[in-house]
Amino acid sequence: MSSAKKLFLVVLGGRCKGCHVEQHDVRWVVGETIETTLPALRQEWIGLRRGLHIDSYRCIDHVDGHRVEVVEQAQDRASADGQQLWFVNLGAYDPTSMAEQHAFGVIVARSSAAAKALARQRWLQGQEQVHKDDLHPVEMDSALDDLLPIHGNGQWHLRLIADPQVDDAPAHPDWYGYWTI
Repeated sequence: MSSAKKLFLVVLGGRCKGCHVEQHDVRWVVGETIETTLPALRQEWIGLRRGLHIDSYRCIDHVDGHRVEVVEQAQDRASADGQQLWFVNLGAYDPTSMAEQHAFGVIVARSSAAAKALARQRWLQGQEQVHKDDLHPVEMDSALDDLLPIHGNGQWHLRLIADPQVDDAPAHPDWYGYWTI
């Protein structure tokens, strides 16, 4: 049975000791609302507490023709159609910019190779040297591959349900700006 909890993809920004530019990190967090996740987000930040903020967030409730539900019981990692939810972060270069370009999001696919291929088709078109960059699974285990399915943390799990009625509009943030937390 699904709970009232939701999966959020959150971009945090802030400072780390000794850095010259603002740092960013992507975090997965589960809660009833984004506001209920703030204590967990503060706890997960690796840098200085002063100036910690949310740059954007998105509730992940549908992806690629699948509804995404947060459940308490462990589920098979793959949905009935063999698909899994993957987080992919790509990097690339633009010859007119000193900064590495990034694009990231979630993709439903049967394998890491398929997820990476879909991401490369969708993101950073026209950029040079597109590559898979640091990828952060929900289970933060450095011994694991850096392109992993998102399936839970032992306290909650995800269930993918194929649904042809799901709107697959582009995945824009639900909110963006500068929200000090």
